[in-house]
Amino acid sequence: MEDEIIIGVENKSKQTSNKKNKKSKKNKKVNHKKGKMRKQAKVVFGIVIFIVIFILVLCSPIFDIKNIETEGNSQISNEKLISISSLQLHTNIFKFNKGIIKEKIKENAYIDTVEVTRKLPSTVQITVTERVPKYMLQFADSYVYINNQGYMLEISNEKLEIPILIGFTTDLSNIKAGNRINVEDLKKMDMVIKIYEAAKSNGLGELITKIDISNEKNYSIILEKEGKKVYLGECTELNTRILYLKSILETLNGKSGELFLNIDLNSQEAYFRPSSN
Repeated sequence: MEDEIIIGVENKSKQTSNKKNKKSKKNKKVNHKKGKMRKQAKVVFGIVIFIVIFILVLCSPIFDIKNIETEGNSQISNEKLISISSLQLHTNIFKFNKGIIKEKIKENAYIDTVEVTRKLPSTVQITVTERVPKYMLQFADSYVYINNQGYMLEISNEKLEIPILIGFTTDLSNIKAGNRINVEDLKKMDMVIKIYEAAKSNGLGELITKIDISNEKNYSIILEKEGKKVYLGECTELNTRILYLKSILETLNGKSGELFLNIDLNSQEAYFRPSSN
């Protein structure tokens, strides 16, 4: 009997202990949940504070644009570059989209590349590389400036001191600033550049007023001040042909006509056909 009484007491003790353990675990869960909620509340509060500070910064006059700097432009004035960018002084420096500004600036045919940089607290810098007029197409009474890559930069009544390309096949309806000359003419541009660079390196660049690209098997250059048209053929051994030209011009000073260098220089001699006038 005593053994049975002892066993009964031990069972009650275990039941009491189990209840305490369950209550303890429950309390721990509640406390853990409360702690987690506190942490979440702190995070939310931190985010709210950050947003408030960010809004205050955006609205602060410290970050208003006070200067717009330009770099790399010579064909386009500072004023025009800033104007086409649509950037405005006294507006917040964070409130414009750099991608949109770049696209607006690149709408100008003279602009090749552009970078827009925020220089805190109040300066924006626009850095560009420009396309430079190297040749012209004659279009009615106007001139179309083009660069080495065949981009049409501007249509103007002003004649620049650069060669005019004649014999081009680009359709006149396609003549517009920002467009490019057609594929056929673009293929000839490499040779045009080589001819002009070879002439410049031999001191004859300023004499070339026109380059005829109508026949890719017989390119020719026109020296209006000299009164001469020079046929270069397919321009093989181009530098040698230009040296021949330089030497011959010294002996033909004051004479107008046509000079034929579209020959085999190893077996034939250049010849000159005087003008009939």
